[in-house]
Amino acid sequence: MMFDRLTHYLDHLYETEGVPSCDLIIHHKGKEIYRHSAGFQDIETQEPLRRDALYFMYSATKLLTVTAGMQLFERGKFLMSDHVGDYLPEFASMKVKVKNEAGQQELIHALPMRVRDLFSMTSGLDYAPRCPEILACIAEHDNDPSTADIIRAIASRPLCFQPGEQWMYGFSHDVLLRLIEVIADMPFSEYAQKNIFAPIGMENTYFHLTDDLIPRMAAQYRFNAMINRAVDAGLTNEFVFGPSFESGGAGAISCTDDYIRFAETLTHMGLAPTGERILAERTVELMRTDCLDANTRPTYHWERMRGYGYGFGVRVLIDPMLAGTLSERGEFGWGGAAGTYIHCDPANELSVVYMQHMLNNKEFIIQPRLRNLIYAGLEY
Repeated sequence: MMFDRLTHYLDHLYETEGVPSCDLIIHHKGKEIYRHSAGFQDIETQEPLRRDALYFMYSATKLLTVTAGMQLFERGKFLMSDHVGDYLPEFASMKVKVKNEAGQQELIHALPMRVRDLFSMTSGLDYAPRCPEILACIAEHDNDPSTADIIRAIASRPLCFQPGEQWMYGFSHDVLLRLIEVIADMPFSEYAQKNIFAPIGMENTYFHLTDDLIPRMAAQYRFNAMINRAVDAGLTNEFVFGPSFESGGAGAISCTDDYIRFAETLTHMGLAPTGERILAERTVELMRTDCLDANTRPTYHWERMRGYGYGFGVRVLIDPMLAGTLSERGEFGWGGAAGTYIHCDPANELSVVYMQHMLNNKEFIIQPRLRNLIYAGLEY
């Protein structure tokens, strides 16, 4: 193995792409084979990036939410064909936006949304954190709405299409988190601590940014293309709507060492580094199976996902040639808005976690290169 080129790439990301700091860890066959960080915990203070730095995980949170949901699924708590409205009554009588024969938009009654639609991002729910319904909910609850409050606000918005008709990135996994809370009869953070974090050995993953965590947070930046550099974005997360709200789509805070343990658990098909099994192998296999069909595949059209399918909350590589990647068919994972990237490859027992804290993250440039550098380096 030889990762000199990978190290060179990481060391020059600030120069080439404006990334103020990054941290990459690779596990192969259960052992750490590479760890390298570059840049600063905070550019202003010039403090080097800490090994235990904390990051907003943004959409990498979705992996936790889906894992929790799959646990309840394999325990017989629900079926994928169940109606969401049977668990969350506010979703029982949804409306959907359609165009009539005159080309005008109107609202009609939606077909039942199924639990499967939440896992597969085919619910018809959009992603509008600043929509009037959510803003009104925040104001009504004095800037401290509960998770249930926000989910009810999301349910008051019309769907963008009939459930199951298309794929669209949206609030599906936030609603899934609330469904998990109702089924498990406890807050999601409590459920995750008991059923995911403790068994895996994740000791530094949270759903609330408390004062004691702030000193460990890597400074968050936003790349400004107008001036071609990253500017301070503050320690705020637009998808967290108040101190009592827990976001299943973007709310986790974690560190590299915790998330590599989580990635290792998924790579080893539900078996954690501690020896604890948190999911059955068959369950992870279902989770990483491409579920797109003739109707939903055309709307899964992000250029960076060319060659990838979509399972339950994860991308899954189905065509390396189309993707133009050196990585293994069947590798799966997801990422986050500030650049975090999770990569699980059961065939090669390879787990990768890349941490970055820059919005407007340039993932379409960085992540494909990381994959190629890693897989090529394994063979040198």
